[in-house]
Amino acid sequence: MKSSSLRHSKGKSLVSRRSSPIHDTFDHGLSNLELVALQKAWRMLEPKLRKLSTDIIMDLYSEHYEIMDKFRDEDGKLCNYELINHSIWLLHLYGSIINNKVDPFKTKKILEPLIEKLKMYSMDVNSVNLQLDCTKKYIFSELRNSISPTSVEAFSKLNQTIVKYVHKKLN
Repeated sequence: MKSSSLRHSKGKSLVSRRSSPIHDTFDHGLSNLELVALQKAWRMLEPKLRKLSTDIIMDLYSEHYEIMDKFRDEDGKLCNYELINHSIWLLHLYGSIINNKVDPFKTKKILEPLIEKLKMYSMDVNSVNLQLDCTKKYIFSELRNSISPTSVEAFSKLNQTIVKYVHKKLN
Protein backbone atom coordinates (compact mmCIF):
# COMPACT_ATOMS: atom_id res chain seq x y z
CA MET A 1 0.00 0.00 0.00
CA LYS A 2 2.84 2.31 0.79
CA SER A 3 4.39 1.85 -2.66
CA SER A 4 1.14 2.75 -4.44
CA SER A 5 0.91 6.06 -2.59
CA LEU A 6 4.56 6.70 -3.45
CA ARG A 7 3.89 6.07 -7.13
CA HIS A 8 0.88 8.36 -6.95
CA SER A 9 2.95 11.21 -5.52
CA LYS A 10 5.61 10.75 -8.22
CA GLY A 11 2.88 10.87 -10.86
CA LYS A 12 1.57 14.12 -9.43
CA SER A 13 4.95 15.80 -9.62
CA LEU A 14 5.35 14.71 -13.24
CA VAL A 15 1.93 16.13 -14.12
CA SER A 16 2.68 19.39 -12.36
CA ARG A 17 6.02 19.62 -14.21
CA ARG A 18 4.30 19.20 -17.56
CA SER A 19 1.83 21.98 -16.82
CA SER A 20 4.49 24.41 -15.62
CA PRO A 21 5.17 27.59 -17.64
CA ILE A 22 8.70 26.47 -18.47
CA HIS A 23 7.36 23.35 -20.16
CA ASP A 24 5.04 25.52 -22.29
CA THR A 25 7.93 27.79 -23.32
CA PHE A 26 10.00 24.81 -24.44
CA ASP A 27 7.24 22.96 -26.22
CA HIS A 28 9.56 22.40 -29.18
CA GLY A 29 7.27 19.92 -30.88
CA LEU A 30 10.17 17.75 -32.03
CA SER A 31 9.30 14.19 -32.88
CA ASN A 32 11.72 11.40 -32.00
CA LEU A 33 12.75 11.17 -35.64
CA GLU A 34 13.47 14.92 -35.76
CA LEU A 35 15.50 14.69 -32.56
CA VAL A 36 17.62 11.86 -33.96
CA ALA A 37 18.09 13.75 -37.25
CA LEU A 38 19.10 16.86 -35.31
CA GLN A 39 21.67 14.91 -33.28
CA LYS A 40 23.09 13.25 -36.39
CA ALA A 41 23.40 16.57 -38.21
CA TRP A 42 25.07 18.14 -35.17
CA ARG A 43 27.67 15.35 -35.00
CA MET A 44 28.62 16.13 -38.62
CA LEU A 45 28.83 19.83 -37.81
CA GLU A 46 30.86 19.70 -34.58
CA PRO A 47 34.32 19.33 -36.17
CA LYS A 48 33.67 22.44 -38.28
CA LEU A 49 32.48 24.81 -35.53
CA ARG A 50 35.49 27.16 -35.52
CA LYS A 51 35.36 27.70 -39.30
CA LEU A 52 31.60 28.07 -39.17
CA SER A 53 31.90 30.60 -36.36
CA THR A 54 34.36 32.70 -38.37
CA ASP A 55 32.04 32.69 -41.39
CA ILE A 56 29.10 33.75 -39.22
CA ILE A 57 31.08 36.60 -37.67
CA MET A 58 32.25 37.93 -41.02
CA ASP A 59 28.80 37.84 -42.56
CA LEU A 60 26.79 39.02 -39.57
CA TYR A 61 28.96 41.95 -38.56
CA SER A 62 29.60 43.15 -42.11
CA GLU A 63 25.86 43.30 -42.82
CA HIS A 64 24.67 44.30 -39.34
CA TYR A 65 27.38 46.45 -37.82
CA GLU A 66 24.87 47.79 -35.27
CA ILE A 67 25.09 44.43 -33.48
CA MET A 68 28.86 44.76 -33.29
CA ASP A 69 28.44 48.15 -31.61
CA LYS A 70 26.59 46.51 -28.74
CA PHE A 71 29.77 44.71 -27.67
CA ARG A 72 31.25 47.72 -25.93
CA ASP A 73 32.24 48.17 -22.30
CA GLU A 74 31.36 51.12 -20.05
CA ASP A 75 34.24 53.16 -21.51
CA GLY A 76 33.01 52.64 -25.06
CA LYS A 77 35.82 50.26 -26.02
CA LEU A 78 34.97 47.34 -28.25
CA CYS A 79 35.14 44.02 -26.37
CA ASN A 80 37.00 42.07 -29.06
CA TYR A 81 37.17 38.82 -27.13
CA GLU A 82 33.41 38.77 -26.57
CA LEU A 83 32.73 39.86 -30.14
CA ILE A 84 34.90 37.18 -31.69
CA ASN A 85 33.76 34.36 -29.44
CA HIS A 86 30.04 35.18 -29.37
CA SER A 87 29.13 33.10 -32.42
CA ILE A 88 31.16 30.06 -31.31
CA TRP A 89 29.49 30.37 -27.95
CA LEU A 90 26.05 30.40 -29.63
CA LEU A 91 27.02 27.31 -31.60
CA HIS A 92 28.13 25.55 -28.42
CA LEU A 93 24.76 26.45 -26.86
CA TYR A 94 23.01 24.77 -29.78
CA GLY A 95 25.24 21.73 -29.29
CA SER A 96 24.56 21.54 -25.57
CA ILE A 97 20.82 21.76 -26.12
CA ILE A 98 20.90 19.11 -28.84
CA ASN A 99 23.15 16.79 -26.82
CA ASN A 100 20.70 17.07 -23.91
CA LYS A 101 17.87 15.97 -26.22
CA VAL A 102 16.18 19.38 -26.03
CA ASP A 103 15.00 18.63 -22.50
CA PRO A 104 12.95 21.65 -21.30
CA PHE A 105 14.57 21.95 -17.89
CA LYS A 106 18.14 21.42 -19.09
CA THR A 107 17.56 23.81 -21.98
CA LYS A 108 16.44 26.52 -19.56
CA LYS A 109 19.64 26.04 -17.55
CA ILE A 110 21.73 26.18 -20.72
CA LEU A 111 20.06 29.36 -21.97
CA GLU A 112 20.24 31.36 -18.72
CA PRO A 113 23.86 32.47 -19.31
CA LEU A 114 22.83 33.60 -22.80
CA ILE A 115 20.06 35.74 -21.34
CA GLU A 116 22.49 37.32 -18.85
CA LYS A 117 25.02 38.07 -21.60
CA LEU A 118 22.34 39.57 -23.83
CA LYS A 119 21.16 41.79 -21.00
CA MET A 120 24.74 42.83 -20.23
CA TYR A 121 25.20 44.07 -23.81
CA SER A 122 21.67 45.52 -24.08
CA MET A 123 20.72 43.20 -26.92
CA ASP A 124 17.15 43.44 -28.06
CA VAL A 125 15.03 40.67 -29.55
CA ASN A 126 15.66 41.86 -33.12
CA SER A 127 19.44 41.60 -32.64
CA VAL A 128 19.05 38.10 -31.23
CA ASN A 129 16.80 37.10 -34.14
CA LEU A 130 19.41 38.33 -36.62
CA GLN A 131 22.17 36.40 -34.85
CA LEU A 132 20.19 33.18 -34.64
CA ASP A 133 18.93 33.45 -38.23
CA CYS A 134 22.48 33.99 -39.47
CA THR A 135 23.65 31.02 -37.41
CA LYS A 136 20.85 28.84 -38.81
CA LYS A 137 21.64 29.98 -42.37
CA TYR A 138 25.28 28.96 -42.00
CA ILE A 139 24.38 25.65 -40.38
CA PHE A 140 22.15 24.85 -43.37
CA SER A 141 24.85 26.03 -45.76
CA GLU A 142 27.51 23.87 -44.14
CA LEU A 143 25.27 20.80 -44.21
CA ARG A 144 23.74 21.55 -47.63
CA ASN A 145 24.81 18.26 -49.21
CA SER A 146 23.91 16.02 -46.31
CA ILE A 147 20.99 17.63 -44.49
CA SER A 148 17.58 16.03 -44.72
CA PRO A 149 14.24 17.86 -44.72
CA THR A 150 13.67 16.36 -41.27
CA SER A 151 16.87 17.97 -39.99
CA VAL A 152 15.92 21.31 -41.53
CA GLU A 153 12.55 21.19 -39.80
CA ALA A 154 14.15 20.17 -36.50
CA PHE A 155 16.72 23.01 -36.60
CA SER A 156 13.94 25.46 -37.44
CA LYS A 157 11.84 24.29 -34.49
CA LEU A 158 14.82 24.48 -32.15
CA ASN A 159 15.61 27.98 -33.40
CA GLN A 160 12.00 29.10 -32.87
CA THR A 161 12.01 27.65 -29.36
CA ILE A 162 15.18 29.56 -28.45
CA VAL A 163 13.84 32.79 -29.95
CA LYS A 164 10.56 32.40 -28.07
CA TYR A 165 12.36 31.86 -24.76
CA VAL A 166 14.74 34.81 -25.33
CA HIS A 167 11.82 37.02 -26.32
CA LYS A 168 9.96 36.05 -23.14
CA LYS A 169 12.99 36.73 -20.93
CA LEU A 170 14.08 40.01 -22.56
CA ASN A 171 10.62 41.57 -22.54
